[in-house]
Amino acid sequence: MQPIIQCVPNFSEGRDSEVVESIVRAAGRASPVRITDYSSDPDHNRLVVTLLGGPADVRQAVLAAARQAVELIDLRRHTGAHPRIGALDVVPLVPVRGITMHECVELSYDIGKDISEGLGLPVYFYERSAIKSHRVNLADIRRGGYEHLVEEGELTDDHTPDMGPHEAHLTAGATVVGARGPLVAYNINLDTPDLEVSGAIVKKMRSGEARLEDVKSMSVWLASRGKVQVSMNVTRPDITPLRDVYRYVQAEARNLGVEVAESEIIGLIPRRFLDGTSPEELKAAGFKDSQILDNWL
Repeated sequence: MQPIIQCVPNFSEGRDSEVVESIVRAAGRASPVRITDYSSDPDHNRLVVTLLGGPADVRQAVLAAARQAVELIDLRRHTGAHPRIGALDVVPLVPVRGITMHECVELSYDIGKDISEGLGLPVYFYERSAIKSHRVNLADIRRGGYEHLVEEGELTDDHTPDMGPHEAHLTAGATVVGARGPLVAYNINLDTPDLEVSGAIVKKMRSGEARLEDVKSMSVWLASRGKVQVSMNVTRPDITPLRDVYRYVQAEARNLGVEVAESEIIGLIPRRFLDGTSPEELKAAGFKDSQILDNWL
């Protein structure tokens, strides 16, 4: 059976369409990897690309896209709602078929070596690839953002990279790489410009009051749309269905006199994560059949 990995590199550019297209083209030209989806957003100022392929093809595509990102993105001029420490901010690797998590961990170290030695970037490993226990959680590595890493000068102690130079790249920062299980990047946009509404919902979710297992959330102002957003990573969608997440946010918003405008599913998801619901019920704007992972296998 041919091994298939889902790789979802995130880049810190969502406003310049030429830069976005250049990064995506570079990945596609480097190897026979399949680019199954990509989306960019001006408010988060972020590009998310989904690649499917074997280890060698994914490795080549990531390095080519990373080289373009380092050449074209200058984080000194970057602003956006999403946390980030690098032009190529994070490279998750998810085993899909014919490959183990351990093999994806080993591949993550190879990709980290490519990036650190080939592009001169500090590299940190997270999730299943974490070498240090305090780096399992991506949010812990990104705390303070690119600016904090640059201000640090020499990266020592808790900020010492796992690979690469001990100083952040001036324009491209650093990169995080790791193998992990599947998650769903899921956003719910509320029909209000009041950031206090989304902030109140996120506060309750973070307190554990929502009783939603392994949902990471943040409140975002969408200036381009005049709305606020509850932006989430559902890291255990097998335990916490999207249906439950949507209904919770909808109920809390209604308690505050606000309706859900629409939701967004970013990238590919296995069909089973939609069990018990549908894109229509979730008001999933722009959702396509090509975003169902099973359709590519």
